[in-house]
Amino acid sequence: MKKINSVLIASVILIVGLVAGVAVTTIPFLPHSVSQYLGIANTTGYYNIMDYGAQSDRPGFDNAKVINEIIQDMGDNGGTIYIPVGNFYIHSPIVIDRSYISIIGDNSGLRSGVDGSTNTTQFGGGGAKLIVEPGVTAIQILDEENSERISGVSFKSFQLRGQGNNGIGIEAVQDTDRIVIDDIVINNIGIGVQLHGADAPSIRNSWIAETTTSIILNGASQQASIVNNSLGAQPDGVTIELENAKWFNISSNNIYPDGSSNIRLYNPIHGTIASNTISARYNGMIELLPNEFGEYGNGNVINGNVISIIEYRNHPDDKDIEWGILHVEAYNTNISGNQIIADGMPEGYTAILVETGENNRISNNSIGVTNPSNAKIVVNDTATSTIVTDSIYENEFQNHGDNNNVNVTLPD
Repeated sequence: MKKINSVLIASVILIVGLVAGVAVTTIPFLPHSVSQYLGIANTTGYYNIMDYGAQSDRPGFDNAKVINEIIQDMGDNGGTIYIPVGNFYIHSPIVIDRSYISIIGDNSGLRSGVDGSTNTTQFGGGGAKLIVEPGVTAIQILDEENSERISGVSFKSFQLRGQGNNGIGIEAVQDTDRIVIDDIVINNIGIGVQLHGADAPSIRNSWIAETTTSIILNGASQQASIVNNSLGAQPDGVTIELENAKWFNISSNNIYPDGSSNIRLYNPIHGTIASNTISARYNGMIELLPNEFGEYGNGNVINGNVISIIEYRNHPDDKDIEWGILHVEAYNTNISGNQIIADGMPEGYTAILVETGENNRISNNSIGVTNPSNAKIVVNDTATSTIVTDSIYENEFQNHGDNNNVNVTLPD
């Protein structure tokens, strides 16, 4: 009888709301949604986690189980999972094992909130928050029964907040197509985003910091877009690390300390690093390196970035000042129009080291204007046909290779 009365009340409120032009989806004094009380199935593909038993502000409750049950109830067309404002604790991974799923929050809330004395996160700041237990992968993209690529998964406007700086925020274990991460805050988690074999991933408008490593795209990727983010890592990690990436775009990001490298790329092909503001305490801020098979990158552009050493410290991996603020082991790289600020570097530092490669071009850069060095650009003996123009004076260039390496100097 009590449930019948609740149904009648819900029905009346729903009818009144519709007449008034107001869509009523939940009733504050009922424990479930109106649609559940009326026995109406979800036909829209939209799932509010509160309608399925999620609980906010209960540290002992694992909301991942609720979200996983929602995912398993979805058909092949997927759906949208909505996270309202609140602190939703998760003790186990949210597993996305199918395509076309979106997880959308009310808003991403306060960007930071780490208590340095306890390595936990502080409350407050609003937003839809998934609070992650130490060592847990918060969201895992994996279908253990099918190795086909998972496509069309997106995350928007919520926060992943760790209770210990370990684990992974968003991890794609198997190959994916078009993963979109937009307006997401990830902090106090070991690795913010790690995607394997990702085609056309988009990571944008997000704040991924107070992590050991912010972003890893491993295996291989193509057409990755990492744009308009605020990113930061820690000395035993890297801010952005890509393996065998083709046609990538890393642009308009604010990348700040304290990763051992801000951008580390293994065998990058035909990609762009442009219009970023990058600051660090270590050299090797941008590194183009061979992959594990000895394959070298080719045809990349590094253009229009502000690259600054704000306070020099010894590198966590013992890379000395000769390693270079920019370290290039690649072919046909175009490095142009960058502002390289080396005020904190020791005497004799190297701003750009071309370790190996052919037909690399370095032009119209402003390098260490207030900090002289006789080794601002160094070309080693395994590099050839390197041309430097309008970037440094003659006494700031060191060529250890053949005569095909040329410096067209700044005018005196």
